[in-house]
Amino acid sequence: MPHAPQTSGSPDVSLTVSAAAWHTELHGCAPTWQADAPATWSLIGEHVDHAGGVVLMSLAAQRAAVAVSAREDQQFVVNFRRSSLTDGSTTQASTTMDEVAELYSQQQPDIDESGKPTTPPLPRGGLAERLGGIVWMMVQRQLLSRETNGMNITVLSEITPDSGLGEYAAIDSALALALQAETADIDEAPLRARLAEICAQAGEVFSSTATLRARYSTALRGAAAQISVLDYADGSLTKAVHPVTRELAAFAVTVPQDADSPEQSDEIRSRHRFVDSAQHAFGAQSLRLLPDAPARVTQWLSAVHKVHGTDGVPELHESRTWLDFHEAETQRAQQFAHALRSQRFRDIWPLLHSSQQALQDDYTLDAAMELAQLCQVRGAIAARAAAAGTSKAVIAYVEKKKADNFAHDLSSDGLVLTRLLPGEVAKIVSE
Repeated sequence: MPHAPQTSGSPDVSLTVSAAAWHTELHGCAPTWQADAPATWSLIGEHVDHAGGVVLMSLAAQRAAVAVSAREDQQFVVNFRRSSLTDGSTTQASTTMDEVAELYSQQQPDIDESGKPTTPPLPRGGLAERLGGIVWMMVQRQLLSRETNGMNITVLSEITPDSGLGEYAAIDSALALALQAETADIDEAPLRARLAEICAQAGEVFSSTATLRARYSTALRGAAAQISVLDYADGSLTKAVHPVTRELAAFAVTVPQDADSPEQSDEIRSRHRFVDSAQHAFGAQSLRLLPDAPARVTQWLSAVHKVHGTDGVPELHESRTWLDFHEAETQRAQQFAHALRSQRFRDIWPLLHSSQQALQDDYTLDAAMELAQLCQVRGAIAARAAAAGTSKAVIAYVEKKKADNFAHDLSSDGLVLTRLLPGEVAKIVSE
């Protein structure tokens, strides 16, 4: 059956009202804290985020709402539902403060008897662990009281699943923001930047799904109808003109319930850990700040192979390909930002095409190439993977006058289309 395009508009008050009502129904009390946060979509650069590159992100109109109340038994009980489902399907999961602390302990690096650094297991936590982990980290960072116990957390999302629109990042951001609702400077950049950092770190430690810190910064600090340009050389977040205008539309195009889509979160996580190890070896804040990084890191890795062997570390050719991709993708992202700021929109399409090809060929992640090509056959100016390696979805850019026909044709192909309309930053829900 064809899927009609989803076109959620500005923040829907009914989503937060529904989340509060559901929370009250589940737990017999109204929520103490509430917030909602937007979906986010990447234009370019998301795979150089961890290496200190440049990432361009946009807010989207779809949102996730979180309602929270306190518990006294140190349990985190999470109820999750998508508002787009008509059958009322609900997922419930739970964990405890002690279990979260143990998961954190398991993720800390160590040294074995021979003096070789050990590699912690990849995290396997689900939604309860990642949300409980955020609370635990906020306690450790003194953003929440040491007396904090468990919480009932109710999540209602309208974000298209498996679409590369950062559904879990929106949920994380909404929870962190909700728990700071009573803080006077909740709308100030320093606190929101700190919350984004905590969410990203919690995702790295507790979640089985690879996270993207640029999503948190954009969801918490972005601006409606503008692109967030995150440059991790200096940690800056600046704005650029949005390419979606009266003449141009954008869609997230998703293969529904694609069970055959390879999940490469573990592979992405392993590459992140390689980057972390290299940065630690050179005492560099990021590889971006390390002069001649590809050559120097390759030399270092060669020495590691000689001393410790090749178990748990990449091959030289493989790692060099990743490092070269980081440099090339960062340059593409910089050129993309310059083109937006000077409103040379025609210059961004070759950059998107080059990035899409490099994700598939050089960075060797599943970049949904066939779907991107189909979008172009159907009339898209350009199409690029929404989240290569973790979602078989693409972001397609279409001339506005062709948008309706484009959406109709791909919906008839059985694909799910989400119209990417302007979104608003994460916000506290007041009574």
